[in-house]
Amino acid sequence: MTPVPPAQRLGHTIHRLGAIASTQAEAARLASAGVPEGVVVTATHQTQGRGRRGRGWLDCPGQNLLMSVVLHPRITPGAAPRLSLVAAVAVVDALREVAAVPAAIRWPNDVLVDGRKVAGILPEASTDSAGALLRVILGIGINVNETAFPDEVRETATSLRLASGAAFEVEAVLDSVLAALDLRYGQFLAGGLEAIREAWLARTWTIGRRARGAGGVEGVAIDLAPDGALVLRTDAGETVRVLAGEVTTEADHAPAH
Repeated sequence: MTPVPPAQRLGHTIHRLGAIASTQAEAARLASAGVPEGVVVTATHQTQGRGRRGRGWLDCPGQNLLMSVVLHPRITPGAAPRLSLVAAVAVVDALREVAAVPAAIRWPNDVLVDGRKVAGILPEASTDSAGALLRVILGIGINVNETAFPDEVRETATSLRLASGAAFEVEAVLDSVLAALDLRYGQFLAGGLEAIREAWLARTWTIGRRARGAGGVEGVAIDLAPDGALVLRTDAGETVRVLAGEVTTEADHAPAH
């Protein structure tokens, strides 16, 4: 367990672990035990890593950044998914700074480089018996130095090393992500999603591409709504919102990693 300067909201305490089942599960255990907001769990390898919608997250031991952050935002449970958008902006900022790669956001919570997935984000909310939000465990996985991927994601995944041709210290990537997330999360707490919406739009890969949402609704992605929904314009000229569920886009690399 490593302390960092207390002025930082997130990452003041970091639990650096070896091979564990899941950083999400360990962070949730610590949160249930009463640790404060901003505690971070990292691991060199996960045996039961999770992506969106129950998919597995595959990693090569020691090559990637696997982290989960305990958050206690004073928001409604319905607003918790917006933390994916906040974290995506922070991850793009961090990767552009630390690795100088053209990272971009695929709605709602993937980060791509050259159209391939380099990072994924998973916010998991817990509520009390009255339905109030207790906490959010924000998981972030970034492919840092991995160069060989399993068959199911070989054509759709990349890493900072593959994208840049250089190897990176995982700790340096962690430091950059925490600094960027600390800033963007603070902006979100102060001003809601609107405080980072323009930054999200400036970093998106999705806007301007054809997308298909749950139920078969399809159109060109044209905007991010104030509540985080993806706004599509159909071929009939109608404007529709996609708030949750699976979304596929043209030239999409949909399989989770």
